[in-house]
Amino acid sequence: MKNQKFGIVPSTALDYGYFVKSAIDVYTALPNIISPTQNQYPDFPEGYRLLFNIHMTDFFGPFKKTVYYGFIAIDLSNPSSIVIAIRGTMGLKEWWDDLHLYSVPCPFAPNSGRVVAGFLDLYNSLKVSVPGAPDNAISLSETVYPGLKSVFNLDNYTQITLAGHSLGASLVTLYGLHLAATSSKRVVSIYTYASPCTGDQDFINYYNTIISESYRIYNEPDLVPKALLWLGYAQVPAAFEVNSLLDPGIIKSIGCFHALNTYLYLLGAPASIIGACATSS
Repeated sequence: MKNQKFGIVPSTALDYGYFVKSAIDVYTALPNIISPTQNQYPDFPEGYRLLFNIHMTDFFGPFKKTVYYGFIAIDLSNPSSIVIAIRGTMGLKEWWDDLHLYSVPCPFAPNSGRVVAGFLDLYNSLKVSVPGAPDNAISLSETVYPGLKSVFNLDNYTQITLAGHSLGASLVTLYGLHLAATSSKRVVSIYTYASPCTGDQDFINYYNTIISESYRIYNEPDLVPKALLWLGYAQVPAAFEVNSLLDPGIIKSIGCFHALNTYLYLLGAPASIIGACATSS
């Protein structure tokens, strides 16, 4: 583990970070494919089968179109276990500038605090589809309800792990909480990287009562995890800090501080993953 300051991040933090990278890689390779098949992914996680894709109308920036955001995969060695991965946006400034930052009540349970309105709006806009069939999508939020009479019924999956980077981190925080709130049979674990605050302290208090495992990894110079604290929002536990300022091999820039590949490297991935954020030295 490189430059870790607080606690011991489990090795699974790197493992699940690679799921998010898979989502980024397929979007980068095929930006116009809304619901790719598994063989279209450049590097799909080994030992998993693609169940569904996640997409939404991306209203960041001047153009509004439906775009791919992530996927749901089943663990072939444990058919009751699934992993959900949601990427961040490619334009950091655009989504941040367009986000509605006022708070609204969390609708998932009574007395569950308040959340950032923009994140809830985006969560409610997410769709899920069968690979290769984006036109047969339903709202992702519908999949939380037990007994759903649809191919998207998740009742058989009792171990659910979610992973997300940046904006995707807030979206998996909301989806994971919603899944746990609607069925006590689900064991929900959440891994986030570079997550902004999602809700207030009452939201965090409720989150702590219902989420089985929570790992929030943040890079000390990354501004996104800190930006909403001044508005009265709070961060979910447990926090694990990495610090790219301590590594001379990483470019010191806002974009590189926030990049998922920087996080993965600091969690133990090989230096080759740093890519454009690597210094020339």
